[in-house]
Order: sequence, then C-alpha cells, then structure tokens
Amino acid sequence: MKNLMLRMGLMASVMCWFVSAQAQDIVLGQSVPLTGSNAEIGRDMRDGALAVFTKANNSGALGGRKIQLITLDNANSRVQALENTKKLLDGDKVVALFGYNSATTSLDALPLIAAKGMALFAPFTGSPSARDHPNVFTVRASYLDESLKLADVLKNTGSSKAVVVYYDDEAGKSNVQMVMGAFDAANKPRSLAVKRNVKLGEAAFEAVFKDPPHYMLFTTQYSVVGDYMQAAQAKALSMPVTALSFVNPDELARSYGLVARGAIVSQVVPAPYGAMLFKNAVLKDCAKLIKDLTGAQLSYTSLEACLAAKTMVRVIQAVGPTKITRTSLLRGLGNAGRIDLDGFVLDYSKSHHGSQYVDISFLSRDSMFQSK
Repeated sequence: MKNLMLRMGLMASVMCWFVSAQAQDIVLGQSVPLTGSNAEIGRDMRDGALAVFTKANNSGALGGRKIQLITLDNANSRVQALENTKKLLDGDKVVALFGYNSATTSLDALPLIAAKGMALFAPFTGSPSARDHPNVFTVRASYLDESLKLADVLKNTGSSKAVVVYYDDEAGKSNVQMVMGAFDAANKPRSLAVKRNVKLGEAAFEAVFKDPPHYMLFTTQYSVVGDYMQAAQAKALSMPVTALSFVNPDELARSYGLVARGAIVSQVVPAPYGAMLFKNAVLKDCAKLIKDLTGAQLSYTSLEACLAAKTMVRVIQAVGPTKITRTSLLRGLGNAGRIDLDGFVLDYSKSHHGSQYVDISFLSRDSMFQSK
C-alpha cells in the first residue's frame, strides 16, 4: 500500500510537471522605441508581431503553450536598449530576442546572446554590423541588396553619380561601406556623414548644394530625409532622393507629405495596400490580424513584423513547443530551411538571412507609396 501511494504520488508529480511544461509561456523579448520621434515604428513592430502571436495562442497552434512577447521601450537609445536587453535576458529569462528596431539598438546585445547561446531573430536592419553574427537570423534583404536595386534603377535613367548620406557612428559607417559595394569603380559615390537624432538645417548639406550629384541616397531614418528635402526646397534645388527601407516610408509620407513627394524608397516586403493586398494571401491575413488587434491598417513595418512572427511560430512548431529552450530554438532557426508563408518565401538553407526580396516604390501625389 505504501509503495502504491508512493508510485501514485510520483505519477501525480510527473503529471503536474507535464501540465506545467505544457502551460508555460514561450517568452520572447523585444526592445523598440515606444516613445520619442520613432515611437510609431516601435508600435508597428510590436503590434505586427502581437497580432500573429495572439492568433497562435488562441488557436492552440502551439499545443497548449502560448507565446508571450515582452516589449520594452528603448526610446531609440543605444544605452537604454542595452539596459532593456540585460533585463530581458537576466530578469525575464526570454528564450530569444525578437524584432529589435535597428543595428544600433542591436549591437550591444550581440556579445550577450553569444555568451548565453541564444538567438536574436528578425532585427529590422540590413546592416552587416548586426547581421554578420552567428546567432542573428533575419527576414529581410541586406542594405547591399537594396542598394544594388536602387543603383540599377537610377542607372537606367542616366543617373550614376550619387551622394550617400549616413550616420556618423558605428552602425552608420558599417552601412555606408556596404552601400558603396553596389557601385562600380567609375561611379563610386561621395558620402556625407550626419549626426543621429539631431535636427539638420541647410548647413549640414552645404557641400551637396555646392556640387550637386545626380541623386541622393539615404541610409538614415526619415527625419534626415525630410530635413534635407526641406533645406533643398528652401534653396529651390531639386535632386532626386532615394532611401533604403530603414527610412520608414510610412512615417516619411505622414511627417513630410508634399515636401517628400517623388522620394524613391527600396522596400523589403511587398506593398501592404492596393492590388497586392488582394492577390497575396499572407498580406491579406496580416492585414486582417492587425485590424482585429488594433483597428489599424497594415503598414510596411507592421507587415514585416507580421512575417517575422509567422516565421517564428513555424520554427517553434518544427522544434516542438514543449521542447523550446534557448539552445533548441537557436538550433531550430539554424535548421529552418525553406519556409513558405503562403505568398512570401524565406529560405534559411544557405544562410541566416531568409530573404533577398527588394521592391522599388515612390511617394506619389496622394502621399502614398506606389511600386514602380
């Protein structure tokens, strides 16, 4: 009788452990700007992912487990991003970092995730400074892919001489070196360094105004592009403006409107509105999920976050929801292979970077980006 009671107690303990393991959340950590000038970007990154995770949690797609996304505000500060990362890793015990908003806010996380044997998945950057790390996996094309496409499009119009605008810091210098690789030796661009998070006036662009190129290529956020276009308009100068996807095209359109009309931006996901929304199943689903969660329309940023979250769900399912640890998830990402999201395909069979998709868009008269 005593042995029977002991066995029953042991079985009960095992069952309690199993139920606990089944019910335990799979915790992911995110650090993005939720306040300050880039708050809309951060909110779209968070909400695009939450929309997918909410559906997965409610549908039982993870075998009874749920994904918990902890999002901390870094106010677009590298210092705060590091503090957030330490809290997520040591306090919240996240199994992976997810969807950081830039190379700058990701850099200090890299030695920490390496030490703990875990992944940073889907940072919103094409910069080699963050991407060239064995524990980083992305869902977007590189800045070199984007620059090659932009340079090719402009070259076909007879425009070959560019000025590349970049941030004068570690990530910015890495970006400009990569972008330069998109141009042949005969047409190497000039470059112009600017300070991050600083309002720029005409003086910042004086060298460009004195010796105008065929076009400007921005590797910065939207505010620098807007500052330049306002300064050029004040001097009655007109030079074509191009920018990498990091610019956040939706915010550029909303913040600068008519001033920014005609800006050409490379995109790493399909247009989140118009005809493509009705043709592409994954875009249509992302649009519905976002609307159901927040009532908002799908944007380039929330779409990218949606695609990243869908990919994460697929990887968790492949590893086995009850088997998720920092190590197993890192290994699972490395073994992810080809993932078809029903309209957007990612392939991790040859590298940690699932996509080379680049589209070219321009800001039209109605302040909407249209694919070229």
